[in-house]
Amino acid sequence: MISFRYNNETGILETTFEGKIALNDLKDYIISVREDESLPKRLKIFSDASKGKFARKVKPKELVQFLEENRITLSQKEFIYDAFVISGPVEMALGMLYKRLNKIENYKFNIFSTKEAALRWLKEV
Repeated sequence: MISFRYNNETGILETTFEGKIALNDLKDYIISVREDESLPKRLKIFSDASKGKFARKVKPKELVQFLEENRITLSQKEFIYDAFVISGPVEMALGMLYKRLNKIENYKFNIFSTKEAALRWLKEV
């Protein structure tokens, strides 16, 4: 399950990934963020994926498809900073690959092992 809410005090979209995450869940999340017109054009996202795992093995080709969905979203945004907290080794490896594949100019994706480090990065950008 993926849930999110915008925190007006911090100016950060707080997203939580819990349990088994299907690829369609992730795509639906990206589309939901894109369609939410109340979110700022310069968006900071804190994603806690420490309690989530992909429901099945993810292929590199599928990571590219997520980047393409993000490219559509980013055409409507000035900039998105996306800080992900990841705990599992498979998810960490996928996060590193996703970061490396990202060539979108106005999208910075970074991975962290702690919430504190992720929030510190978001405050600095």
